[in-house]
Amino acid sequence: MLGFGYLSYWTRFIVEGFIVTLEMTALGLSGGFIIGSLLALGDVYGGKLTRILINTYVEFFRGSPLIIQLLLFYYGIPALTNYRWSAFTAGALALMLNSGAYQKGYLKGAIEAVPKDQLLAAKSLGLSFRQTLAYIVLPQAYRIVIPAWTNEFVSLGKSTAALLIIGVRELTSVGQTISSLTFRPFDTYLAIAVIYFVWIYLSLKLTEYVYDRLKIPGLGESI
Repeated sequence: MLGFGYLSYWTRFIVEGFIVTLEMTALGLSGGFIIGSLLALGDVYGGKLTRILINTYVEFFRGSPLIIQLLLFYYGIPALTNYRWSAFTAGALALMLNSGAYQKGYLKGAIEAVPKDQLLAAKSLGLSFRQTLAYIVLPQAYRIVIPAWTNEFVSLGKSTAALLIIGVRELTSVGQTISSLTFRPFDTYLAIAVIYFVWIYLSLKLTEYVYDRLKIPGLGESI
C-alpha cells in the first residue's frame, strides 16, 4: 500500500543527500560556467590550433557517457597517478568538465549573437580588445545565454544521480539505500522523484523571473 509515513525516520538522511545534490549541482554549474566561458572565447577569438584543442575537449566530454567519465576520474586517474582523491572531489571535477563542454556551446552562440557593429563602435571609441570583451560582449552574452543555460541546469541537476556509481551520498544514492533497507522501492523512488521535480520546477520559475528582469529588449522573448 502506497504511503510515505515511514520516510519520517529517514528525513535527516534525505536532507543530507539533497544538500550534497545541491552542492554538486552548484559546483558543476559554476565550474562549468568558468570553463565554458574560456572555451567559448578561445573558440570565437582564438587561432586554428586553439579551436582544434577546444573542439577535441568538447567532443570527448559530450560524446562519452557521464558515468564513464565519473569512473575514469574516480578509478582511472588515481590508478595512473597513484594519488587518491575522494569520490566527492572526483565527481565534482567530472561534472565541472562535462558541464563546461556543454556550456561552451551555449556561450559561444551568445557571444556571436552580440551585434558586430557594437564591436566596431567600441574599437572606434578606443577600447582595447579586453575592454570590449569585459564591457560590451560578455555582459550582453551572459544575459542572452540565460534561457539556454537553464537547459544545462536542468540536465546537470538530474545528472548528479549518476554520482551514486562512485559512492557519493547524494539524493538518489540515499534513496537507493532506503529502498534496500525498507523493501519499499516504489514509494521511496517516487518520493525522491517528487523532490527532484519540486526543486527543478521552482528553480526554473526563479530563472524565468531573473531573465525577464535582465533580458535585452529586441533579442528574444522570455523563456
